[in-house]
Amino acid sequence: MNLLWSYAYARNANLPEILADWGIREASFFADSGAHSARTLGITLDVDSYAAWLHKWHGCFTVYANLDVIFGPKATWDNQRALEDHGLHPMPVFHTGEPWSVLDRYLSEGYTYIALGKLLGNPWSRLAPWMDKAFAMAGTSAVFHGFGLTNWPAIREFPFYSVDSSSWGSCFRYGTIRLFDRGRWTTVRLRDRESVRAALPLIEDYRLNLRHLVKGDRPYLAGRDDSRNALAKASAEAYIRAGEWVANQHGRIHLPKGKGYPPRRNRALPGGPTIHRAGHQDRFTLYLAESNKKTHMAHARAVNERSR
Repeated sequence: MNLLWSYAYARNANLPEILADWGIREASFFADSGAHSARTLGITLDVDSYAAWLHKWHGCFTVYANLDVIFGPKATWDNQRALEDHGLHPMPVFHTGEPWSVLDRYLSEGYTYIALGKLLGNPWSRLAPWMDKAFAMAGTSAVFHGFGLTNWPAIREFPFYSVDSSSWGSCFRYGTIRLFDRGRWTTVRLRDRESVRAALPLIEDYRLNLRHLVKGDRPYLAGRDDSRNALAKASAEAYIRAGEWVANQHGRIHLPKGKGYPPRRNRALPGGPTIHRAGHQDRFTLYLAESNKKTHMAHARAVNERSR
């Protein structure tokens, strides 16, 4: 199970207890500071509290990001060093719109796992050349994580070591679901009988029983939990399949030794899953981001069903 939670949402949660309840055997867990979410929620985050949270649950995390400040590269750097002074190993974050000297500094300082942020809102015509330059500067000395990266051409074409996306947990709430099959996405409009009928073979491959929608019966619109859970599980399954497809397309992506991630030793949580450290496998990872525990439970069910 590859999941991302942010401190902004999970700062009061008992993470080992939650992971144990989901019944998963293995997990890769990306911890984000949630700086962007905090701004939208009106929450103030401070670096010392974030450091204390990371120390408290350090055994849960595969990797964790710096408390970044968009349009504030100096403040972001200061937070990076403050967390390191706390004995932590945060991933630095470089944002679109910042001077290239910021990325050059991270590379020169020996960081080999770096997050690219503020990607949303940029048209592909602008994002593609920016990523071209970032990957060219890094060469083989570092790998990148793409924050909130939902741009499929970017994920498909650039050899990211990892990305995260929250799209999987929202699409089915608006009467659509996106299913992945062999390199392509199919959007099914659940209120459109013809859209459902055209995608029935793929829908049934995802073990979704939606034939009743073809007959005009739409019980999920009434908010039935069983229907929503089934759609959430299928959505998670689609993104898991997409991640595996991208990993196979890109092949081996090596994480060089350096800074920006915790020690590589895996750790088994008491009563819970084994947490894989960054670098345990040299291939692409797609983390599913979501603030709703119930939706992540559907994610866990998709993972458990695949492992049977």
